[in-house]
Amino acid sequence: MVISSMINMRFIAVFFLGFGALVSPLMAGDTLVVKSALQQTKWFSYRYISQEYITNLNDFFLDLKLDTTFMVFRNTGKPFEYKLTYHQNEAYNQPVKKNDPLMKSEYIIRFDAKTGKAVELVNWKQFRDQLLSDLSFQTANKLISTAEFEEYKLLLNSEQTVRKTVMHDITYLFSISGDTVRLDAEYMKIKPVRSPMSGKDYAILGSFTSEMPAGTRNTIVFHARNKAGELEKPQLMEEVKAYLYKTYPKDSPIPELTSVGLNSEMDWQYNRLQKNMLRISLADVLAINGQSRGFIRTFDLWEKED
Repeated sequence: MVISSMINMRFIAVFFLGFGALVSPLMAGDTLVVKSALQQTKWFSYRYISQEYITNLNDFFLDLKLDTTFMVFRNTGKPFEYKLTYHQNEAYNQPVKKNDPLMKSEYIIRFDAKTGKAVELVNWKQFRDQLLSDLSFQTANKLISTAEFEEYKLLLNSEQTVRKTVMHDITYLFSISGDTVRLDAEYMKIKPVRSPMSGKDYAILGSFTSEMPAGTRNTIVFHARNKAGELEKPQLMEEVKAYLYKTYPKDSPIPELTSVGLNSEMDWQYNRLQKNMLRISLADVLAINGQSRGFIRTFDLWEKED
C-alpha cells in the first residue's frame, strides 16, 4: 500500500488528547509506573508501517520497500481477551494481501488486567501446528535434519515459546507495561535480538532510558538500545559465512568478510494521562562489510472505542 501523505486527523486528536491537562508535572528523579488502558476498551487499532532497506558503504539506498497495514484488536466478549487481525485498509474490511501466513492468521491474545501487558496467546496450538507443518516440509526436503525437527518439535510444545516466535513484534507493543521507571536513570537491559539469517535470538546487553520532550507534561519517550558486542560478533560472523555458502552459486567466489554487526533500537511514546502507547518504533539493522540491511516497524495508535 502506498503511504498517504495526508495527515489523519483522528491520529492528531489521539496524539494531543489530554495535552495540558491539570495533572502534576513530572520531574527528573520521579518514578513512573507504566500502565496501559487499552485492555479496558471494546476495540483498538494500530497503523503499522514497515520499511525495509539496503544501503551501500556510502549510505546510498540500493533498495527500499514500504508497506502499510492496520492491526485491529477486538474484545472477544471475555475480560481482557482480544482477537487480532491484520487489514489492508483503514476500514478494516480488506484482509492483507501479503504472502505472509502469520499476518493472515487470527490471534487470540489475553492481556494482564492491571498493566495491559500481553501475557498469553490463547490459540497458541493453532500456530504450533502451522510451525510444525513448515518444519516437516523442510525436513522432507532435507533443509533440516530429522534430529533438528524433533528438537524444534519439543521446543514448540510450549505456549510461551510459540508466543515469542509468532508474536515477536506484537509483544513489544506492550512489553514495558507494568514496568516501574525512574525518569533520570539509565538501566541496563538484556534483549533477545533476532538474527535475520538463522532466526536465532542473541541475548544482547543494552541501555534503557527515558525523556520528557520539551513543552509536554504528559508525554514520556522511552528508548532501548542494544548492539552486538565482542561476544556475539564471532557467532554472527559464522552465521554470515554459512548463509553465503548456501546462497552463492557454486562457481562464484564468496566475498571476504571483514566486519559484521547487529543493532536493535526501540522507542515507545507514552501518554501518562491516557495510559496509552501512542507510537512504538522498532528498528533492527544487520551490517556486513559496511553494507546495511535494515527493517524498521512503526506502530501508531489509530483508533479505539472505550
